[in-house]
Amino acid sequence: MKIYKLKWAALCFAGALALGGCGTADDPGVDPTGSNGKLKVEITDAPIDEASVKGVFVTVTEVQVNGQKWEGFQGPKTVNVLELQGGKTASLGEGDLSAGSFDKLTLVLNHEKDASGNAPGCYILRQDNSKNKLSLSGSATSNIDIAGPRVDVPEGGSKEVVVDFDLRKAIREQASASNEYAFVTKGELQSSLRFVQKDNAGSIKGKLNNYNASTNGKAVAYVYKKGSFNQNTEVKGQGDSQIKFKNAVTSAKVNADGTFTAAYLPEGEYELHVATYRQESSGKLALNALLNLGGGASVNSISVKANTQTSLTLSVTGILGDLL
Repeated sequence: MKIYKLKWAALCFAGALALGGCGTADDPGVDPTGSNGKLKVEITDAPIDEASVKGVFVTVTEVQVNGQKWEGFQGPKTVNVLELQGGKTASLGEGDLSAGSFDKLTLVLNHEKDASGNAPGCYILRQDNSKNKLSLSGSATSNIDIAGPRVDVPEGGSKEVVVDFDLRKAIREQASASNEYAFVTKGELQSSLRFVQKDNAGSIKGKLNNYNASTNGKAVAYVYKKGSFNQNTEVKGQGDSQIKFKNAVTSAKVNADGTFTAAYLPEGEYELHVATYRQESSGKLALNALLNLGGGASVNSISVKANTQTSLTLSVTGILGDLL
């Protein structure tokens, strides 16, 4: 076995220029010498809130690790990402990966056909069960590159990563007789997804004690890296698709009882901002105001530790900014 491994190493060295390496971060395939680990990939969602939307489906036909096809994904798979809120996930596969490191995942999406061969592949399901196709630059398929932290897969060990598909950043409204919604531009779509190493992530679980949806309006909690929130820019549309709260790490719907969960946050320091929305006659939501929050915790300095849930007990003390 040792001789075989030496021969394999020599072959890798001799063919590195032609083949791009063997079992390295540039070629994370399965190493025939047995120097492999395990990788598990899951997907979760930061939701979109529209009264007319029943589900948001994406069809994944391939998962790549550092640009190379990963055999642990057995697809195609059509996933209703709108169901994956508050820390819920769906599996995108589990399998061998050459021991080494990676910092990029790619999801190959099929916009035309779902996992059963039906059209379309990516779409919004409305409450009346009609489908609004989600397309991207007229292409049938698209490769969505997701940047993330460096993940080291040890020989004989395993790693789990979670892809966060932020629908609030990924989908835009458009004026069309047939399609009300579309994906944002490819660059914006790629920046609306992130992935984290599961065992390096924590969560924030909050409660707004005196929150009342009927008086305060529907609310969304936005989590930012500490010191990064700029109200003047974040409440306005940014980029080609006019994305609001564009630089939030993640967001979470505030439930009727005032609870919310922001999951899969890398270990670090964060700040929290809660915005309310009013529902228009069309059923769409329009940004209304930012809430002033008080209570037993500082919303401007929230520490998140790996594998730990940070709990916040807050209260609504007023309106911080009227955005009408």
